[in-house]
Amino acid sequence: MHGDSLVVRDARKPNWQRGLGQTVAVVCDSVIATELPKGCRGILFSLLSESSIAELRRYQEFISRPLNT
Repeated sequence: MHGDSLVVRDARKPNWQRGLGQTVAVVCDSVIATELPKGCRGILFSLLSESSIAELRRYQEFISRPLNT
């Protein structure tokens, strides 16, 4: 994809959504996807690697187990 075809926005700035309804799609994380204008297609990407997600799931399973007292 040519750089001139990209629209880059900083979601921390006011009015960052302006004009996004005219794009084909927006690459974003799951939080920003909820703030996209209606009809704007979000392509989600993960901020965590698959191995990090797997490790977090193992921790969740571990702390969810009842204590044997």
